[in-house]
Amino acid sequence: MFAKKKESPPRTIGLLTDFGVTDPYVGQVKAVLARKAPACPVVDISHRVEPYNVAQAAFFLASSYMHFPKDAVIMAVVDPGVGTSRRIAGVRIGERFLLAPDNGLLSLAMRNAWTEEIAAYDLTVAVQARSKVAQTFHGRDVFAPLTAWIALGGDPGSLGTEMDPAELVSPLWASPTVEPGRAAGHVLHIDRFGNCVLNLPTGTLPAAGRIELVSPAHGELGFSSAYADLPDGRPGLLEGSQGFLEIAVNQRSAARQLGLSMGDRVELTWEE
Repeated sequence: MFAKKKESPPRTIGLLTDFGVTDPYVGQVKAVLARKAPACPVVDISHRVEPYNVAQAAFFLASSYMHFPKDAVIMAVVDPGVGTSRRIAGVRIGERFLLAPDNGLLSLAMRNAWTEEIAAYDLTVAVQARSKVAQTFHGRDVFAPLTAWIALGGDPGSLGTEMDPAELVSPLWASPTVEPGRAAGHVLHIDRFGNCVLNLPTGTLPAAGRIELVSPAHGELGFSSAYADLPDGRPGLLEGSQGFLEIAVNQRSAARQLGLSMGDRVELTWEE
């Protein structure tokens, strides 16, 4: 049982998981939210994150949270460490509140929140605050009740401990290396068109001149402002709609053509 919350207008709840849509897991999470916060609208970001793929989930979260109402509460659960000593973390970015296991899922959203205040909380105590918790399903038994409580006015600071955001887990794929003439990053996501989303925010690389992909594949990548402007059959770079650079091929799969997979380390070079 969480502490009594102050009265406040219902807030929109966002959901992001790797639970899929064939099992009853998402339905059970939504049932808990409907029971505890029936007035709060629930918006699905995705439930088709690849199982255990925290980097992909972090990209989905970082590219989506700012489209929600400014006071939304977003529950993101891709949790290979469920039931272990991993922390449950909450991050307030501006007025929006993001809730996730502390495994790197929050890292890209925090890194891209350049102009907003960030506060972080260790909310692991929420596990003990619940009387019945299945250690294999914190999404339903811990995250969903906690999300509903916050959406209805619960103060995270009254439940958990405020912490330095820099103490949250930040994996290597969350921090690309950018130096004069060189950038090294990772493939965060490959969409259904075969476009390869990199962990390089838009504006990271010069938008003119020749850029070379030197690892793991090799080839020249020209910058284009639209997929249709890419030279026929040749891969190029675009500033994607999700706030990150993409490697793409017009009406073809860049992933298939270049042999790229999610998680691959990518190295790019150019002349200054």
